[in-house]
Amino acid sequence: MYTFLDEYRDCIRPRIREIDTFLRLRDEYCTGCVAEILSLCEEEVVQIMNEVGLKKIDRQSFMDIMQRGSSRICQLYAREVALHSPYVYTSDDIAYIYNLDLQAVKNAYQILKIKEVTAFTMPLVFGKIAY
Repeated sequence: MYTFLDEYRDCIRPRIREIDTFLRLRDEYCTGCVAEILSLCEEEVVQIMNEVGLKKIDRQSFMDIMQRGSSRICQLYAREVALHSPYVYTSDDIAYIYNLDLQAVKNAYQILKIKEVTAFTMPLVFGKIAY
């Protein structure tokens, strides 16, 4: 059975690591590179830059673009930011951030007999969600 933990390990976590490494390499970034790393088209990056008045892309403006982008990783980040990156996550939080079925997440919490998780214990929940 493929679980959301598999999806997270195969798709989401590698993208987060890739973005983290990308941000550490330079202080400024080109629109094409940002588009590629965020799985956006370059036109969307330029449009976001125009909307928020950005002339260049540095680390902070990269995060602004990521928060407004339409790709899966951008939307995940935007939902995390919308919840102010809590230290503990309820089932509602996990379902919202990762765009998962709320009942499936609640079932995972019930199976594990927990009410909240941290970033370190989230994989336990992910492993109980069929995907």
